Amino acid sequence: MGVTKIAIGAILLGTIHPVSAFAVNAEHATAAGPLANHDDAVINTFQVMCTLEPENFERISATAQAMSMRKSTDKTEKQTADITRHLEVFEGTLTTGRFSLLLEKISGPAINATNCGVASNTQDKRAFFDDMVRTLHLSQSGSTRTSLNGNPLTTWDDVYGPHTFLDFTDLRGSNGVLVQLLDAPAKPE
Repeated sequence: MGVTKIAIGAILLGTIHPVSAFAVNAEHATAAGPLANHDDAVINTFQVMCTLEPENFERISATAQAMSMRKSTDKTEKQTADITRHLEVFEGTLTTGRFSLLLEKISGPAINATNCGVASNTQDKRAFFDDMVRTLHLSQSGSTRTSLNGNPLTTWDDVYGPHTFLDFTDLRGSNGVLVQLLDAPAKPE
């Protein structure tokens, strides 16, 4: 069990959280557009795409494609000799504005994790955070820290069961926010 926890921790610190850096420079993070009720629409999109069913990379990717979302990124890379990361990013439009859907699958002998996130711009990051906490029934006391790329990050552990982590990232230097759910079940040793 100790090896699995260390592997998950290394993946979280070295792979998952820095992925939010994609949104700092992505056009969706600073895109202009109608934002009336946009925060609610983005939070609802996150719920529908990432939390209603157990996370499954292939199912979420197929859903995004069926919704005619434009795939802007699709890459697979080796993180280490035995850990592979597959990343897909889709661009979508709600009636209230644009958003991005992030999908990530990390697999190896000690880990099989799926990460699903939604990024968008918002007029008021604090209001978005408060709406998200209320809508997703989160406690106000998630752990707060600065990510490896310098973004303020709040994490709730075991939010939808063991080995699930919900992150809210304030994408500094923009109006962007990223909400993501990591499902990293422990693999038997």
